Amino acid sequence: MENRNLKAVKQLVLCLIFLIGPHITGMATTGSEARPAYKASRIEQPPLIDGRLDDTCWENAPVLAGLTQVLPIEGAQPSERTEVRIVYTDNQLFIGIRCFDSAPEEILAKQMFRDSNFSSDDFVSVAFDTFARERDGYLFAVNPAGARRDELYGKFGMPNRSWDTIWDTDASIDSQGWTVEIAIPFNSLSFDSDIEAWHWNIERIIRRKQETVRWTALSQAKRVSALEEMGELRGLNNLRQGLGLEFKPYLRGAYADGADNGKNDFDLKYGFDATYRITPSLTAVATFNTDFAETEVDDQIVNLSRFPLFFPEKRDFFLQDGSLFQFGGLTKGTTPYYSRRIGRGTDGSPVDILGGARITGRMSGTSLALLNVYQEEHADIKAKNLAVARISQQVFAESSVGGIFTYGDPLSNSDAWLGGLDFSYQNSRLPGDNKFTSKLFFLFSDTERAGGDDTAFGIDLDFPNDPWDIHIYFQQWGEKFEPALGFIGRKGVREYYFSFNHTWRPNTKLIRSWKLGLRPSFTTDLDNRIVERNYIVPTLTIQTPAGGQLDIGMTYYSDFVDNAYEIWPDVILPRNDYAYWQSSLSLRTSPARKLSASVSFREGDFYSGNQTKYTGSLDWRPSRYATLSGSYELNQVRLREGEFDVRLSSMRLDLALTPDLTWSTIAQYENRGESVAVNSRLRWTWRPGNDLILVWNHGWEYEDGQFENGNGKAVIKIGTTFRF
Repeated sequence: MENRNLKAVKQLVLCLIFLIGPHITGMATTGSEARPAYKASRIEQPPLIDGRLDDTCWENAPVLAGLTQVLPIEGAQPSERTEVRIVYTDNQLFIGIRCFDSAPEEILAKQMFRDSNFSSDDFVSVAFDTFARERDGYLFAVNPAGARRDELYGKFGMPNRSWDTIWDTDASIDSQGWTVEIAIPFNSLSFDSDIEAWHWNIERIIRRKQETVRWTALSQAKRVSALEEMGELRGLNNLRQGLGLEFKPYLRGAYADGADNGKNDFDLKYGFDATYRITPSLTAVATFNTDFAETEVDDQIVNLSRFPLFFPEKRDFFLQDGSLFQFGGLTKGTTPYYSRRIGRGTDGSPVDILGGARITGRMSGTSLALLNVYQEEHADIKAKNLAVARISQQVFAESSVGGIFTYGDPLSNSDAWLGGLDFSYQNSRLPGDNKFTSKLFFLFSDTERAGGDDTAFGIDLDFPNDPWDIHIYFQQWGEKFEPALGFIGRKGVREYYFSFNHTWRPNTKLIRSWKLGLRPSFTTDLDNRIVERNYIVPTLTIQTPAGGQLDIGMTYYSDFVDNAYEIWPDVILPRNDYAYWQSSLSLRTSPARKLSASVSFREGDFYSGNQTKYTGSLDWRPSRYATLSGSYELNQVRLREGEFDVRLSSMRLDLALTPDLTWSTIAQYENRGESVAVNSRLRWTWRPGNDLILVWNHGWEYEDGQFENGNGKAVIKIGTTFRF
């Protein structure tokens, strides 16, 4: 153990010495060693996508079988063999994968919903960098039940798992293990037809063993989508993307039961999205009467702070190529462009988008993302255009410099604009197979609603490796800085964040790994007076070979409440400088089990009193066709100013007859507003790109000891896709 730690420290020192090496001088290389390569075969007759590798084309295709174990033991031989074959026609890419398994009856396939995380299942993932630029790419994942997940990923941002495109897949289990077939139309991808080879990688997860095997990117600190370490896919030529025109019309009918106003309304709406591929890597999209009926509801959260909460985007139109709008490494908490500002009123209710246009893609080393939408009049706010422009240029081998501009204020009738510059640096070829990233940004806003102009800036340093993981950042947000089309949690502050983690991997029968971490952070005002502290010192995370996890932590908080605020109805927290300690414990069983659970406990002082918080969840997967989930949270707060309990609960039932016919229902309760809300969605994809969607929403409010009927809405929507 000591030798390994000493080696890790030496690697860390070497990495820090070489950080400003050849990349800064502009002489960085893409790696002297040759990438492993696989050559795809052109075929005349495409396979039938039924999950069985019994078509003639698979018999004659070359086999890729040299996968290596990454987890639990880096560099070891896999416990089960995997074979991969890739063939193509003029119009489609086909991938056939044979996952041998010595105990096929133990193969796990419990999920069939699209875009599931597959945390309970075996699955395979195939990642592509179709431009071979190490900037961004696509990932396609399939489990033995034929459920699929597709996502976009980039070098500096988080994966976009809500992105969907048109592709087909199926899988089957047999006496030798399981097999999967994947068919990806070339007009579902952007790619450079002039390059000799795509970059790609493949990964297999054997869930019951918590084993990961890959072709390349064999470090435990990296993902299958590590762009800098992919192999090559050769042999692709004369590929057809068609005219690059896609037309997606829809028709939607909605019936609303208005308990608030006593009116029942029926609304018929139609619209479309039209997509044109200007070049193989640059796409234009026009939208008319944009509709979001199929969007999943947000999880209910009770906010006890005086700052706004950040909710993730779930609407398809804004998720498509959303990663190209990311700026300066800012994703949550504060960001200059937050798409949920568009199409929502000041109270969060939906606002119609009458039309819009988007151009996204790449030209040589330049990434481009332009968006303009026309939002309908609502409340006292006039109809208006809202616009975002983002451009990024590749520099050195793995870095980029770019800018962003936004115009319009969706929350007022006044003017607002924002501009900014950012620089993202990465060196993934450091000693010991380590990498380092850094990001710098500067922003300037001028918003009438905020009273004028102001600036924001920051720097982010990240050493995300194994066993050492170190992350440091600093950000400053001006008092009048207001990203009208973005999100800001707190203005007029400087934020300092530090994270230090070290992981040990004993790989015993009881412990797979354990990690010790320190995460101190603090916030000051612009006069350098500390207004908030959050010192997590320390945290201990233990993972078992079966996938269970135990977390233990101690946290020191301090918060200067400069203005009294209502933390709970009729409970006013006064102005004061508060400081307190809390301890936490959480336990999660393996999600690979039919019945899995998680519990957490937090206890300690809380502002002028104390807090005890219990959280629990249970997931039951009796078969691949059904999953029943439940969660409950009890937050007991006892302050000098008053006592209250926060209760949140939810139940969710997911039914899937096939991966293309699914029904999901979720019921949520929260006691601050004493409300129950139910959202039920049925989706049938009778052919990729063609969907029938049924949605039912209803709410009830608890008054005088009983639930009163609230607003309800039923929606039916049909959409289809035409490609030319």
